[in-house]
This record gives sequence, structure tokens and C-alpha cells, in this order.
Amino acid sequence: MTSFLSTVDWVVILQIVWIDLILSGDNAIVIALACRGLPEHQKRIGMVFGVATAILLRIIFASIVTLILDVPYIRTVGGVLLIWIAIKLILPEEGDHHQENGEAKTLIKVIFTIAVADAAMSLDNVLAVAAAAHGSIPLIIFGIVLAIPLLFIGSSFLLGVFTKYPILIWFGGGLLGWISGHLLFTDIGTQAIFAFMNEENGFIVSIACAVLVIVTARILTKVRKKEI
Repeated sequence: MTSFLSTVDWVVILQIVWIDLILSGDNAIVIALACRGLPEHQKRIGMVFGVATAILLRIIFASIVTLILDVPYIRTVGGVLLIWIAIKLILPEEGDHHQENGEAKTLIKVIFTIAVADAAMSLDNVLAVAAAAHGSIPLIIFGIVLAIPLLFIGSSFLLGVFTKYPILIWFGGGLLGWISGHLLFTDIGTQAIFAFMNEENGFIVSIACAVLVIVTARILTKVRKKEI
């Protein structure tokens, strides 16, 4: 046991733990925002499916991580999708979700939304963990396994926070917009086409995408209120 512990690179372990703590929060925000409009007895189901989807996608991405790195426009597609999802998650829920005939459809829509958002963000999570692990499969697996309790705890906590303080929903959506900007400006495909698309300008674009999400959601909210 002592010999095993002495061979473990604890610096790498701590890096992976830190990465999981930071990046799992993104997925947790999506799960919490998507599940907030569900009936109480369905929120737990939505969270379970959301966490399961995130973990499954991380496993898939981890198995083909070297191939994904060379595929252009993957991050761009993910970034655009995430902007749309962030706006959608901020908007007030429509209709009465407590009607029996509408519950199943709503739950399916929530799971689908979480799956698409997770697909956009889990790639970054896996790439970050894989980089810290220096390609070590056991350490990548460790990072994926560690994310499971973090996602459950994080989404449960945030769901309660968003329910109690609805104003924070807008900050959550803005954060997803920020992440989409990072995805757009770290895509090797778009970087090859547009010279200004680089990580140095990524900060400005992330802010712009966060503002875009909040402003668009605000406009659409006002339009919906006028239609009622």
C-alpha cells in the first residue's frame, strides 16, 4: 500500500480534483436551470438523467479524445448550441407543467436540453482532465468518477438556490454564454479561417456572448409578456 501511494503523482491528482470542481459546475448549472420548472416529484428524475448523460458523454469523449482534438468546427457548433440553450433556460416556463398529460413531454424536453448542453461542455471537461492526466487512462477514469458526486451535489444545491433566488437564473445563463465564447474562440477550424479568433481575444468574446444571452433573453421575455 505504501509503495502504491509513493508512486502516485499527487500534484496531478490535485489538478484533476481542481479541474472537476471548477468544470463540473457548468454542467450542474445546466441541470439545475433545466429542472427548475419540473414538478417536484420529477426534479430528482431529471437530475439523475442529467448527471448520467454528462458522465456517459465524458466517457465517450475520453475514449476518442485524441481524435476529437483534430476535428475542426466541433467547438464552434457546441458554442452556438450553448448560446441557444442558455437563452432558452433563462426564459420563464410556459404553460402549466403540473398537468398530467404534459409532465412526460416536459421531462423528455428537459432531458434532451441537458443532453445537448452536456455534449457542448463535456468536451472541454474531458480535454482539461486528459491534459492534466498526461494521457493516463486510470487518471482520466478517476476524473470522470470524481465528477459523479460533484454533479449530484452541485445540481441539487443550485436547484435550491435558483428556486429561492430567481434573479440568479440570469447569472447562470450569462455564465453559460461566457463558456460558449470560450468554445467558439478555441476551435482550430474557425481559428484557421479568422485570424482574430484566438485565445487572446477570447476574454472579450466571452463577455460579449454572456451579454448577448442576457439581452436576448430579456427582449424575448418582454415580447412574451406583451403577447399574454
